[in-house]
Parts: sequence; C-alpha cells; structure tokens
Amino acid sequence: MLFGTTVLVVLFFILLLIAYLWTLNSRYSYFKSRGIPGPPPQFFFGHVRSLWSAESISRQWEKWTRQYGSIYGLFEGTRPIYVVSDVEFLHEVFVKQFACFHSRHLPFTARLKSRNLINLFGANGDHWRRQRHVINPTFSTTKLKLTSPIVNECIDALMNKLQEKENQEFDIYTLYKRLTMDVICHSAFGIDTDMQNDIDNPFIVKTAYFFAVHPERIFLVKLSYLMPWLTPILTLFVHSIIALFNGLRYLAPSFMNQFEEIPGMWIINQVKQVIEARVIKIKSEANNKQRRIDLLQLMLDAVTSNEIKDKNDENLMSKRFHQDEVASNVFFFMIAGFETTSTTLASCSYILATRFDIQTKLQTEIDELYAEHNGELDYDRINNMTYMDLFIREVLRMFPIALQAVSRECNTETIVGNYKIEKGDVIQPDILTLHYDPQLWGPDDPYLFVPERHLTRRHPMAFMAFGQGPRNCVGIRFALMELKLCLARLLHQYSILPGKQIEQGFIRREILVIQPDAVYIKLEKRC
Repeated sequence: MLFGTTVLVVLFFILLLIAYLWTLNSRYSYFKSRGIPGPPPQFFFGHVRSLWSAESISRQWEKWTRQYGSIYGLFEGTRPIYVVSDVEFLHEVFVKQFACFHSRHLPFTARLKSRNLINLFGANGDHWRRQRHVINPTFSTTKLKLTSPIVNECIDALMNKLQEKENQEFDIYTLYKRLTMDVICHSAFGIDTDMQNDIDNPFIVKTAYFFAVHPERIFLVKLSYLMPWLTPILTLFVHSIIALFNGLRYLAPSFMNQFEEIPGMWIINQVKQVIEARVIKIKSEANNKQRRIDLLQLMLDAVTSNEIKDKNDENLMSKRFHQDEVASNVFFFMIAGFETTSTTLASCSYILATRFDIQTKLQTEIDELYAEHNGELDYDRINNMTYMDLFIREVLRMFPIALQAVSRECNTETIVGNYKIEKGDVIQPDILTLHYDPQLWGPDDPYLFVPERHLTRRHPMAFMAFGQGPRNCVGIRFALMELKLCLARLLHQYSILPGKQIEQGFIRREILVIQPDAVYIKLEKRC
C-alpha cells in the first residue's frame, strides 16, 4: 500500500514537472506567433545568459537591432521583451498610451516595499502619481532660482581645487563626483558637506560601491527573472535578511561592527539620521518663518503618519507623503543626482578637450554672458545660453547614461500598432540605435559631434537621454542648471587640454550607468 502511494506521488510530481516544462517551452512561441523576429531563445534562460555575459547590454541590443530590425523580441526567462527603435511605436507606449505603460521594468530588489518604503523611481500607478505631485514643486522655476546660489557655492570649492591642478594632467571625473555629491547634499537636503577636501568621505565611498554592482548580476535577481513565481518568496527572504542585520546591529553592535555594512543599507541609515535631525530642527524653530526650503523640507511638509494604501485610499490623489517614503526618496535622489550628472560632466570635458573648435565657440558665448552681466551668473542667465544648450544635448545624444532605466512594463493588455501587448510584457527602447539613426539625426553623420543638429526639429522619441512622456526624469531642469553653471565657470577661467591618457581613460563601461573609467585632462589658465 505504502509502495503504491509512493509511486503515485512520484508520478504526480513527474507529470507536474512535465507540465511545467511544456508551459515554459510554449512561451517561446510568443513572438513567432506574432510574426516578430528575434534571436533564437535558449530553453529556461531565454536570452538572459547572452545579456549577462555581454560586456555591454546596450551594445548587444544595438547589434541585434541591426540584425533583426526596429522591433524584435527577446525573452527574460519566459517574459517577452520588445526591443524597439521604431519612434512611432515608442510614442504610443510612452505618451499616447501611458496609462497602459506607467510602470518601469525593474529588478524585484528595486520594488521592495515595506510600510510604504517605496520611492518615485520604483512606484507605480497612483502611488507614483501622488509622489510626483509632491515632488514636482521642488523643481519649479522659482525653487531652482533659489537653489542656484547654493550650487554656485559648491562650484566655488571645485574651482579652488582646480587651481591646485593647473598645468598638470589629472582625472577631472573624480572631482566632478565630489562636486555633484556636494550639490545634492547642500541644495536638496541641507547637509553641510565638503566633498572637495574630504576625499575619504563615506558618502562618496559607499555610493561608488553601490554603483560598482549591477543589480541584474546579483544571484537572487537572476533567479527572479528565470522563475518569477519565486519573487514573493525572494522578497520575503531579503526583508528577513535586512531585519536580521538591523536587529543584530541593535542587540550586538560591537559584534556587527566587525562586518562592513552593505553600501545601500549604510546610505539609507545615514539618510534616516539626516531626516531625524531636520525634524528636530523644525520643532525647535517652530515659529521661524525663514525655514530652508529644499526637497527634503517639501517632502516633510507633506508627511502623514497614516497608512497609505495602493488602492481605494482617499490619500492617494492628495499631495501627501508617508513618513517612510521620505527616507526612500532622499536615498533615490542622492543616488540619482550623483552619478548621472558627474558622468555627463565627464563626457562634456572629453569633447571639450578633443574638439577645441567646440570649446572656443562655448567660451565665446560664456565670455559675452559674463561681460553683459558683470560676471554674475544665475538661473535665468544660463538658461539663455543657446550654444551651451545645444552642446549638452549633443553630448547626451552621443553619450547617453542610464539606458536600461528607460523601460516600460505593460499594465493592461492593449494594441500598439499591429501588435497585441499583454500585461507584464516589457518595452525596452534601443536608445543607442535611436540616438545614432541617420534618418532621425541626418543629414550630418550621427557619429560626428555636431551641436547645431539640435536646431532642427526632430521626432520627440529620437532623443531619450531623460526618458519621455509623463514619467520622464523629474530633475531635468535641476541637472541642466548644475551642468551649465559648472561648465560656464570652468570655461570662463580655463581652457581644457587633452591629457596623454585621455583616450585610454574614456573607455566607457556599463554597470548601472554607462560611464568612463577616467577623463585625463590639463587645465590652462585663460588670459
């Protein structure tokens, strides 16, 4: 009897396994049945093994686009991914049918949510919309005008450090990273840092570690892609590990001090301390009407301690933040405002050092601005720098940064063009192909640096450095202000010359963002 029962159980599991494997295999007919081309998938893995082993995922997409066309299919395990460089298709997804594609496609670790601990980048639907409503006023013209003097103070520190580097070859990318961390700490969160001189500041060190690991290279993330039904279990596991570490640090701090804290956890813990300090300061200055107004203050002003649910909650469309969301968003803006802006400045410096004709045009515009306004630069004045704007846009066209972040996940089954897109399908723009498409960016060769090409009106989806549609980068204007102020002051005082190692250092690698190893230059004082 026992033997017979055992046989039946074994047969049941064998049949269950066969059914599971058959279901997996049947998923790979998804694109074929729709007449969509693509490289042949590998059973169970789809195409992820090829992407995980690629030196650059974006370059691999670009290579497959040349082979299979402007719309082709890949599989993340068994999840269909449309890789698209067709601008009309993308316009439908990012703009016209945004309601069906309001979510980003992210690793489950970026979606971890505990007691409303979710940020603008990872939030979806109404949750995202509410947070965007709270954060948008921070980047209004009025607020940015108030912020520009703070940014200039941080650039003062950079200019002082550059004086020490005159006429010698050095990596300016390192200094840009310190600058952008200073800017985000001072202007967004009111933290008095001095990254230019405090070269071992733990914020810089930990953030550099954070960007050194691609989340999709983490074993648990890979497992969630291959077996998405495991994601709830993996999420619970990660939450348990975090709770365990936090508990041990509280109960046995001397023992846990022997182990280095995970960079992301260290940063979020520091952020919580910053928030606590600000709350104490607010209470002590309750009658002070001259409170500092920055991103952190705006979020704290909108805080509620009530639970905010994803659906059917009266707070959803109100401009309120749960107290846990503040820490998560401070963490996000600190990370997002650090690496992306410093990397863009690095790319700008590479072009300026290798294209002296471009540099001369920029310096002419900058010198005229200085002369007209007695050397005083502010938000309004730098926004009138036409050639500077063209220059930065061309840098971002040729050297886009966070390409994988500009993805969309289908939230509701819909039709885009002639294709039926199912819930859960992913749309991944091939930004490199878009940015180098001669039909979109001609008649000048798109592989040549020509800022004037941006004077011609292009298709809105041809340029995706900041994303597109309602869910584009919320800090675009802040980033552009920081870039223009820094470049204007740098080029007014110095000419940038190429270092001997400039080409070796500018090998761009792709982890979370596409970034160079270094930008070796020399600075020559202008007369």
